[in-house]
Amino acid sequence: MGASEPAKGTAAMPADRDHQATMAVADTAVERITTLGQAADPKSYALWYQFAAGDSGLLNAAVEKRLARNGTLTARDVEELHAAHVTPAPDSDKVDRLGARIADEIEQVMAMIDVAEGSASRYSADLSNATHRLDATKDREGLRAIVEGLVTATREMEAKNAELQRQLHAMSEEIAQLRREMEAIRAESLTDSLTSLANRKYFNTSLEKLIEDCRAAGEPLSLLLADVDHFKSINDSFGHVVGDRVLRFVATTLKDVITGKDVACRYGGEEFAVILPRTPLYPAVKLAEQIRHAVMKAELIKRSTGEKHRRLTISIGVAELQKGTTAQALVETADVCLYAAKRGGRNRVVSEADEQSFAAITR
Repeated sequence: MGASEPAKGTAAMPADRDHQATMAVADTAVERITTLGQAADPKSYALWYQFAAGDSGLLNAAVEKRLARNGTLTARDVEELHAAHVTPAPDSDKVDRLGARIADEIEQVMAMIDVAEGSASRYSADLSNATHRLDATKDREGLRAIVEGLVTATREMEAKNAELQRQLHAMSEEIAQLRREMEAIRAESLTDSLTSLANRKYFNTSLEKLIEDCRAAGEPLSLLLADVDHFKSINDSFGHVVGDRVLRFVATTLKDVITGKDVACRYGGEEFAVILPRTPLYPAVKLAEQIRHAVMKAELIKRSTGEKHRRLTISIGVAELQKGTTAQALVETADVCLYAAKRGGRNRVVSEADEQSFAAITR
């Protein structure tokens, strides 16, 4: 299963581990508020909690930039950062606004078509009237006047048509742009901004759909849950900017390894998930080992001194979909495997087939 480091102390079960991680983030947030003398209000706490959690690279970069410039965050800074990164307009609101704009554009197009139909009707009436007048007119001057009237009406109609085409083209471009924006919002709502991997929302939807597809086709499916080892220590030692780089590196590693219909996601914090449709357990374990070895190639180095701090490692749990197993049960099995990898010394892959590891966590 690869090199490992000695287990330290008694590890908590997955639920306890989540609680401890949450409390650690909360403690870090309170510490930053106290150190910087920030107001201990809900907005300030929410801002620093999300900063400490490291879930938004954009937020962390924005905070670090203002801290570097001013040494602290003003009340206005907190308001602006909170509005931009903690409680931005929901995607549903953005889609509703874009939908309203598209509906307005379509309404204008329909109004233009009505105007064009009216102009065409008037032009048709002008032609019909001119025909009757031509039949009734015998003198040259009368004929000239009728022809000149027809030429004028035709030119006006051509000008109106040209303007209508210009306006329709402009509106068509506007509607196409609005549709692109809606698609971008949809993609953004399913993408983790820091790593550009699919996010937890996309993971939940994809897992259900891929399980359904694999069962219908009688094909296997496996799930990897991976966690960066000692990530809090990395943040504490190097800062959140380096922590973000670590997460992006792991994400890039996953992108390089997966193929076909495999789905890599940022599951949350420093955890990642990889859904492997059409993949039974042992090939999934082999892929997990490939990911583990690829991550180990990275080293954390302090730029100021050039000192190599430690080699980056990752722990991975692997589970295969069983008959009658739900998506939630599959995730829980993979999470228990991940916990076993952590308790077994980290920097290792544990699957549900590793009976010895499972026996260890039940003692």
